[in-house]
Amino acid sequence: MQSFMITLLTCSVTMSALALFYMAVMPLLAKRYSEKGRYYAWLIIVVGLIFPFRPQFDNAIVKVDVAGETAAPIIQIGNGTPVAIPDVNAALSPAISWWQVAAVVWLVGAVAFLAYHVVKHYRFVKMAGRWSEVVTNEQILTLLQRLKTEMGISKQISLYVCPCIGSPMMIGFVNPRILLPKSDLAKDELLFILKHELVHYKRKDLWYKCLVLIATAIHWFNPIVYLMAKAIDILCEMSCDAEIVRSTDADTRQHYSETIIGVVKYQSKMKTALSTNFYGGKKGMKKRIVSIMDMGKKKTGLVIVGCALIVTMGTGLAFAVNAAANTPQLNEISPTEELFIARSVYAGNEQFTQEEYDLVMSQKFDGYEEMTVADFNSKILEISNDNEDTYLNAMEHVMGGLDENDENAVFLLNTLTVSGEENACKHWQSFDVYRDPTFYGEASKKVGEALIDGKLFYEWEISVNYSISYKIPDENNLTITSI
Repeated sequence: MQSFMITLLTCSVTMSALALFYMAVMPLLAKRYSEKGRYYAWLIIVVGLIFPFRPQFDNAIVKVDVAGETAAPIIQIGNGTPVAIPDVNAALSPAISWWQVAAVVWLVGAVAFLAYHVVKHYRFVKMAGRWSEVVTNEQILTLLQRLKTEMGISKQISLYVCPCIGSPMMIGFVNPRILLPKSDLAKDELLFILKHELVHYKRKDLWYKCLVLIATAIHWFNPIVYLMAKAIDILCEMSCDAEIVRSTDADTRQHYSETIIGVVKYQSKMKTALSTNFYGGKKGMKKRIVSIMDMGKKKTGLVIVGCALIVTMGTGLAFAVNAAANTPQLNEISPTEELFIARSVYAGNEQFTQEEYDLVMSQKFDGYEEMTVADFNSKILEISNDNEDTYLNAMEHVMGGLDENDENAVFLLNTLTVSGEENACKHWQSFDVYRDPTFYGEASKKVGEALIDGKLFYEWEISVNYSISYKIPDENNLTITSI
């Protein structure tokens, strides 16, 4: 959920920046490129908002590092079985994260936004169905049929008069209907109006509006998407106007403009986001009239559409979100490295003499592998008690400075260390202190090394502290090899 919310916010920011830039340069583009091309360039941005996932690039301009939900570390011990170490911080963290709260708020807002508009549209359609009257005038129906034939439209499109609306519009995704206000319209005005709505149908503008509504619902928290939706509505009508007056003279364009202005006095608040609107609103009126009267030749605008597509697909270059991995990683490590990680109790910088090394290795006597755990521990305890101080110093130096590639590393770091811990537990039992053999350590990651004055120093990034306890079921029969 965190990853999705980060992706959604990143998409909202990048696409909002693109939308603002596009709106800023729109006056310049309007002088050279057609309304249709600029209108469909918006569609690329809308789709980019609906589908927030983008290709991510390592060399992004802005990188956002976000802490992820890291799983418990995993190490290998004993026979190589992976063991997960519990994450104490995760156990103490709250059950519900802020990202989950944000996701719930976002989802509730999106559902509420969509529900409001769907219910509003449903009520409008029911109202229109109740109060509308089918147009039976043969001249108007003949005009509609002629325009459909000229435009290559074979779909049955019904025509109604609705007293509750103030501007001609089209509704219906499956069964399209053109609604006309209850007013006296001249034949030439009716020609413009019907052709205007048929252009909307042919271009599937209702489906376009549906995509805009979905994008606005997904990014309901972003005020830029509302500005974008208004800009698209205005450009939708402007591009439709351009199609109507294409290849016409100035007088026809002026008459068409007067037809649009003429419906102002019939305006009402009954409208829906999922319908076309011949009037389009007062704010876009000036732009529409100027666009209609502009008889200059313009380019199709395919360049704008292509640029919008490239920039939308490339928004992953602007932002890259790095979140911590939530999948546990199990590194393949050598037996010696495994032992060192499982029992990291020595500094790794001690110096020892050959004499000390030989003293410690004297405990690796012939046939120890077949001895029982009890016999081996007793033998080790006997050797170490002969000169306890010298033995303990030698053990500390050898264990602290042992080369991980030493041929006896497994015996020293594993078998001998385990024996010492088990003997210590038995020693404490004489004082009525009973505990299982336990090793305390830290799972670490080597991040660097340096050779200083002939000594190899390691830098470690500590990730977790842990303890491992175990029991020996029958030390009198269990042999060292069987462990």
